[in-house]
Amino acid sequence: MSKNALHRAFDLLTGQWSVFLEQPVPIEVLDEERIANSLPSFGFFVLLITSTIIATFGLIANNTAVVIGAMIVAPLMNPILSMAYGISIASSLLIRRSLVTLIIGTGVVVITAAVITGCMPVRVLGSEILARTSPNLIDLLVAIAAGIAGAFSLTRKRIASSIAGVAIAVALVPPLCVSGIGLTLDPEISARFARGVIRGLNHEVATGSFILFLANLIGITFAASLTFLSQSYGSIKRSWLALLAWLALIILICVPLSSSLRKFFLIKKIEMELSTIGANQQEPGTTNMKMTGIKQKMQIRYMYVNLKEDRAVLDLVLNVPEGTLTEEKVATINRMLFDSIKQFGIRQLDVDTRIVPSRVHQYRETLK
Repeated sequence: MSKNALHRAFDLLTGQWSVFLEQPVPIEVLDEERIANSLPSFGFFVLLITSTIIATFGLIANNTAVVIGAMIVAPLMNPILSMAYGISIASSLLIRRSLVTLIIGTGVVVITAAVITGCMPVRVLGSEILARTSPNLIDLLVAIAAGIAGAFSLTRKRIASSIAGVAIAVALVPPLCVSGIGLTLDPEISARFARGVIRGLNHEVATGSFILFLANLIGITFAASLTFLSQSYGSIKRSWLALLAWLALIILICVPLSSSLRKFFLIKKIEMELSTIGANQQEPGTTNMKMTGIKQKMQIRYMYVNLKEDRAVLDLVLNVPEGTLTEEKVATINRMLFDSIKQFGIRQLDVDTRIVPSRVHQYRETLK
């Protein structure tokens, strides 16, 4: 079937909707736009610094809405997409400009976040910070999808405004802010709801969040380059070598992300096991007695998992009514946890369980 026949068949099927089939942006227009967005302008730094300030305060305050607002303001997506476009059209000048802008912007974000954190007495980490310290392969897949969406939105005028949604989907500035926060934190830093001190967590905060940024950067750049090529911007014959280099970077970044994904599934398995512990647990020395009330009353206040090959170290803080958990019950829970995570290749489990007694005081008074 000829190409014209396919077009006629498609027009017949789509009918009047064919008028809404938008043509790609002319290459001259996209060239001019990407070159302009590859340069570190005054406006770029104003938006970058303000978004860093917003994100850092939002992370420290553990405020999700504020962090999302910083994602919308942050302009780091522009030099990344310009670099991807430069790869597709094999423009070494555009690639260099975009890369320099990106490196400078990265340094500005990390330094600004570190300075802000140094001026504030940060001693406890919230969930917004901790969530960005353990990237996995899922984050890389999100970055690849975001790169496709971001690049494609630039090729169509009608959907160009959706780039803000892409910036929210794959955050660039918040992970860098977390890296800056981690560099300034005291070595003895604790996580929210934890009792006692977890030493060395500042290094994990800084390195883990920066790996997340690198995963986002590599995934977006590679996927966006392929998207531009699929829309007839550039030539695969001229850009294949650069694409191979970025593909190698994806394979390289998959190494630390794979172990993090294993840790992610392990944590979910432990959470699921603890949530159902009341339904399956039996009292020691009995045949059919349940741990009354634990399923409804036990709360996981904090959980930290550290994997070392076939060994798992679990730091657990539980909020349980006083007198509910005995030493025997805790030992039984630990054995159940070990049995449930053997499928992940774990041969040794070390559990440090801290139980926080909870007391409920009720008060009622009625006006007469």
